[in-house]
Amino acid sequence: MSTSPALEKLRQVFSAFWNIPSAETYYQAPFIRDCLHPISATLDPTVTVTFEFTVLKELCNAGNNMHGGATATIFDVVTTLAISLVSKPGYWEIPGVSRTLDVVYLEAAPEGEVIEVTGEIVKIAKRLAQLRGVMRRKRDGVVVATCEHGKVNIDRPNGGKL
Repeated sequence: MSTSPALEKLRQVFSAFWNIPSAETYYQAPFIRDCLHPISATLDPTVTVTFEFTVLKELCNAGNNMHGGATATIFDVVTTLAISLVSKPGYWEIPGVSRTLDVVYLEAAPEGEVIEVTGEIVKIAKRLAQLRGVMRRKRDGVVVATCEHGKVNIDRPNGGKL
């Protein structure tokens, strides 16, 4: 089975992220690098990226369910990576900064549960992007959490200051 060009680009961007000098302390790096696995990506009709991960003890609260902060961090990373599929010189070269990240928690995700998380570009323009995320239990497709994520482009026009 061949890999789609979109999935190949996603894997390249995800891998290249770890060459950034600050990556080891950014976004819970060991978890993201070692546990979040890209499994699909599309460009048409909608730009989407999908990753899979197993809920680790380190991500859980006292009730042995995934902590809300871990859920929000994963959504931040995955939805932002959707932008990488459309970035090009002069257009979202830097994946921007968050202006909003609204998460709705619907079901518990206990330690050991395998989760699929999808990030989607709802709308992207020159300065603003609206992204959406959905986490589902892999075993039955039940939605665990959803998010709406707003980003602001911070590319420097003509290489200058903002």
